[in-house]
Amino acid sequence: MRFSPKKLAALLLIVAVCTVGVAFAAMKFTNNASTDSTVLQTTETAADKVTVYGNGVTFIEYTEPITLDNDTSTVQFYLPSGALTDTLTVTGINVATITTNQESQPLIASGDMITVYTADGSYTGKFISWDTMLLIEADNGTIMIPDTSITRIVLNQVVQVQGPQILVQVTTNSPPGDYQLNVSYLMRGPQWTPTYFVNLDTSYLQCWATIENVESWSNFTLVLASGGPHLVYTSSDFQPASIVNAALPASYSVSIDFTPSTTDEYHEYTYGPLLSFQENTTVRLLLFNGTVSLRQEYFWTDGDVQNRYHINDTLDQPLASGTVEFYRGQTWVGEDSIGYTPVNAESIAIVNYAYDIKVTATVTKSIEQNNYEDQGINITIQNYEPTSIQILIQQDTNGYDLVSTTPQATLVGSTLSWVINVEVNGTATIYYEWQHSW
Repeated sequence: MRFSPKKLAALLLIVAVCTVGVAFAAMKFTNNASTDSTVLQTTETAADKVTVYGNGVTFIEYTEPITLDNDTSTVQFYLPSGALTDTLTVTGINVATITTNQESQPLIASGDMITVYTADGSYTGKFISWDTMLLIEADNGTIMIPDTSITRIVLNQVVQVQGPQILVQVTTNSPPGDYQLNVSYLMRGPQWTPTYFVNLDTSYLQCWATIENVESWSNFTLVLASGGPHLVYTSSDFQPASIVNAALPASYSVSIDFTPSTTDEYHEYTYGPLLSFQENTTVRLLLFNGTVSLRQEYFWTDGDVQNRYHINDTLDQPLASGTVEFYRGQTWVGEDSIGYTPVNAESIAIVNYAYDIKVTATVTKSIEQNNYEDQGINITIQNYEPTSIQILIQQDTNGYDLVSTTPQATLVGSTLSWVINVEVNGTATIYYEWQHSW
């Protein structure tokens, strides 16, 4: 079996650490005089604060007391396999060099959602592999990008990775004494997603945070952040060029165990009590609750009629992108996903489909000539619901010239909109006509 020089050096370093008889203890630094080093080996991942972002990236920060003896020149500790080592910061002592064994840490992992920039344009998709050509999956196909043409790579959504811990060696010239070693870094995973439970009868909303955990942490402060840090890789060797907004927040007091706050463009939630997570577990915590403003609406543009609701965020905090579960009392009636919704803005979610409302569109006029086309469409709405209904109908003119519409429509861009009232067992009709010449 052959090893590369880099892999062999890392292997020898690990063997050296393991053969000197150091007494390893969880969450404890121990000095090793024979190797002039202080070593931290843990069965748990050290963490005082854990900030989980919405794109699969997590920011870890912790402080450990450490004693440097007369002969100590190296401090060693371990990071989880998913750590992005180029984001590692170490303070509290004079740091001369930081060395890591990065054999287990890929720059980009299979399954990451990335945007690749070249001189000719940009391409977004799921990373497959990278040799002389970078391969991404997009639009049900594979895009091959020569590595010589790549100028920048942005990580949009990262996946978790599994592997051995990463050994970190920090050389220092600090004099003997007691110090507080401060360590921070970004890592892949865990990730969190919000799930909203909305009672359509009362407009009451609960937001639960689901955290998919990959590490074991004890007695740490959890911070959940909407959105994610902007990670950019540039230059020929594609080392991280910038990590934007990884700072943890200051917070102010509200009810519930999570405290909301804002740092730069992030909305964050800090959990009050200290938490402990076990590796490979999923944890659900109540994030916030309150009453929002709901407006029901039947909607049709094609296919089945949608029974949807406008959710106006009248709370004092935004709604992160997530899944909405709709209930009437204790009965579940549907679900949909919503995008990020600022305070006092609204999102539209489909609860279910109104099969007792039938809408059909029929072309009743069609003229085609060499350089001219004219088309008339008749829309019929039939209401079999036990009550009268109001429905929003929308059609796209594709930018063609509108000739006429009955009843009158609202035209915004290329979208025609009608709000139609239909009585019980009643029928309503719409007619519109467009033309196009070339």
